[in-house]
Amino acid sequence: MRLLLLLLANIGISYAALGAMTIDFGTQFLKIGIVKPGIPMDIALNTESRRKTPNVVMLQDGHRTFADAAIGLQIRYPHLVFGNLNDLIGKNKDHPSFKHFAERNTLYNLADAPRNESGISFQIGDSSYSVEMLSAMIFANAKKFTEEHAQSQINDVVITVPVYFTPSERLAVERAAEMAGLNVLQLINDGTAAALSHGIFRRKEITEKAQRLMVYDMGAAKTTATLVEFVLVKEKYEKVPKMTVLGVGYDRRLGGIEMTNRLKNHIIDLFEKTYKPKTPVRENRRAMAKFAKEAERLKQVLSANAEHFAQIESAHEDIDAKLRVTRDDFVGLISDLEDRIGEPIQQALRMAQMPIEDVDQFVLMGAGTRVPKVQEVIQKVLGSKDIGKFLNTDEAIAMGSLFQAAHLSKGFKVKPFNVEEKVIFPIEVHFVSKTTDEKTSEVQVKNVVKTLFAANSVYPSGVKSISLTSYNDDFSIALKYGKIDGSLSKTQLNEFGTLLDNLVDLQINGLSDALKNRSEEETEFKGVKVSFQLDASGIVRVKKAEATIEDKAGIVGAITDTLSGLFTTKTEEGEPTETAGKSEEESEEETAKVEEPEAVVVNATQANVTETSDSGNSTVNGTEPVLKKKKGPSVIRLRVSATWPSAFVPNKFDVEDAKERLEKFAELERLAAARAQAENELESFNFEASLYLEEEDFVKYAAEEEEKNKLTTEIARIRSWLEDDVTKDTPTKEFTDNLLILKNIVRSVKKRAETAKQLPSKMKDLEQLLETSYSLTKMGENVDESKALFNKTDREALAKKLDKLKVWVNEKKEHLEKKKDFEDFDFTVKDVTSKTNALNREVDRFMKKMKKITTLDDLSKDGKIDIDELVMEAEKKKDEEEKKKKEKTSEESTSTPPPTTEEPKKTEL
Repeated sequence: MRLLLLLLANIGISYAALGAMTIDFGTQFLKIGIVKPGIPMDIALNTESRRKTPNVVMLQDGHRTFADAAIGLQIRYPHLVFGNLNDLIGKNKDHPSFKHFAERNTLYNLADAPRNESGISFQIGDSSYSVEMLSAMIFANAKKFTEEHAQSQINDVVITVPVYFTPSERLAVERAAEMAGLNVLQLINDGTAAALSHGIFRRKEITEKAQRLMVYDMGAAKTTATLVEFVLVKEKYEKVPKMTVLGVGYDRRLGGIEMTNRLKNHIIDLFEKTYKPKTPVRENRRAMAKFAKEAERLKQVLSANAEHFAQIESAHEDIDAKLRVTRDDFVGLISDLEDRIGEPIQQALRMAQMPIEDVDQFVLMGAGTRVPKVQEVIQKVLGSKDIGKFLNTDEAIAMGSLFQAAHLSKGFKVKPFNVEEKVIFPIEVHFVSKTTDEKTSEVQVKNVVKTLFAANSVYPSGVKSISLTSYNDDFSIALKYGKIDGSLSKTQLNEFGTLLDNLVDLQINGLSDALKNRSEEETEFKGVKVSFQLDASGIVRVKKAEATIEDKAGIVGAITDTLSGLFTTKTEEGEPTETAGKSEEESEEETAKVEEPEAVVVNATQANVTETSDSGNSTVNGTEPVLKKKKGPSVIRLRVSATWPSAFVPNKFDVEDAKERLEKFAELERLAAARAQAENELESFNFEASLYLEEEDFVKYAAEEEEKNKLTTEIARIRSWLEDDVTKDTPTKEFTDNLLILKNIVRSVKKRAETAKQLPSKMKDLEQLLETSYSLTKMGENVDESKALFNKTDREALAKKLDKLKVWVNEKKEHLEKKKDFEDFDFTVKDVTSKTNALNREVDRFMKKMKKITTLDDLSKDGKIDIDELVMEAEKKKDEEEKKKKEKTSEESTSTPPPTTEEPKKTEL
């Protein structure tokens, strides 16, 4: 099907900067999509030319290994290979997700998280690495091989996340991408991306009648069900397809890893029962890694076969294991998961308040759905509904998010396809309202809670603002999660741990300084306006905080304000109001109205400023350049800092520190790559040089003592050095120096052989040209000097130069006759070529000195000249002159003169 993507030739944007990538951030694998001019929406191949990449990184002695290479070392170093980190991002060691991870992965060493770092860090040697930094390494590696695939720089990215990730977890993913040097265009729910892939490739099938699709995805660590609706809606100029998420269901603990772990424990029990080892398998790191790898393979085989043997070489205590496992055994291990398999479907239907009969299509995704028992349970839940086979399930998530990346990137234009997500976690704003009793002058304090983004509403939302009039000094407010209705089970709520206790605390700074600089007699403080937005990534952004100060009105103005106040409805303090969408021009005009007080420091060069609060975890959302306006209210931009009390979001110091550390890794890897290349080149050339010694054409040009024996000795020395003395600390220079020694010997011999092949023909050509040139000096010897073609002086001068050249040629011919094969030449091919070119130039100059003669008859007296050749040359010259003359005449007159039939006159030279 034809893709909907249309490329734009954007002026002012570099060609290489137009590309964008997507990361299907799966638990076990990544799939990287790419779009750029010249490359349609496609999956980027990794360094092993595969379309999916293992989501792992290995760190050992300051060196990183990724993907398949890391998987290959996992059995030897299981405690140094890190994977399955997705569900640890933004959490601490007390979170249920980490406890679940620790039960399955007992090999890692934990580190105490330092200040400004994530709550979960792993100790590797003398260094600690946060979950976010390890994820950033994986992102950076994906960026690297994607750029190699695209052969251009890629900065923009769309990353997929689970639907149950809270705003703080999503922000932590975004910060990890920033550590990797990526610009996040959007985070998109993986189920939404898969459904979007279905919609964009079936755009023409979408009509005004709603069509509903459910995507069931059982991946490695989680299972989700996403129910969406496609419908064609009318917008300003055309009808546009829209996809709305109606409901979602999930189980964040149910996936292929759960089945693999049960199968792993089963074959371990079988092994210990069958072979009775002296020590338990579970106490051996390497043995556990071997059994885990075999369990994963066995699960895949049993999905297509009734029985199979688990075979592990040297499984434990040098015992080779061979264990028979049947599909019935496997089904029995997962029989208790049947209810959990179908629950995400039911949960999505409950959230959408829709019966299963109203869903038009179902599609299965994820490796877990290939297990026959899983398919059987799902079909039982669906009843008579068929399971669709129309989606490329392996790459649907990557392709759907890739369309969104193209839509958001500056270098492309796509046909519009609107997407609306469902708000699962309602967001409330908590603040303190202060009022003064007019009679007692006492300040009454009231805790106020207002809903910003309600449950089951949609996002991205418009900008919502609250107006606060109680404060005349710097203050703080809090965003918290509202009460979640019955759409989530008690188990699901417990799995969030403390993440749902609080979202973010906001500190509003700069108000006290702004009010100090105003005149209370001439101006009146109207309050502070704070604006929020739930963007397409599912992250709550603080758009801005502004204080408004108005000039006090005169008597007439006061009366007018009083009368107008009698007929207007006063908004309660903190009541959210949604701002209608504005054009870019209107937004720029509004920006120009704000005024910045001198006491407030504003960075006008960036859209998002990060500022540190006392706790260390903070961020600040946006300040912009402001201008003064003489009349009307003054709007003063305030600073906002944020802290996350329940989550662990890396702040700007974490990001900058991680960038520096990652750059050091990258530099060391570049040096290591250069060293490895130098070592490989030396090994390769050393072997190649040894083969030269067996070639007759090489050996005969090598001097016996100086070159042949020396080369033999150096080859043996370097081979021994490579085998015995080289270590990982051997510097690159030693490899390059040894390579230079070999190349210098080989180069001299190869140069000698090459020269021996080329010189004879070059010398022959020079001799022939020399003889021909001598014939020119003899022209006119048998005719009167006045009728000679060349002056005698010119002929003698040329002959003198030719004689000198002939002496040089004879000397070199004598050198060639006496020289032995292994001896060096005293001249080069370049010397001969230079002499040849110089002779050609002399002959050209000599020919230009040719005199005119009277007739051809006079010329024919010299029997040494080919008269026919000269006549043909002269006639050719005359024809060209007449042709030019005719062209000139045709330009002066429109009529073309008839061709002449007269006999050609004698040609004069």
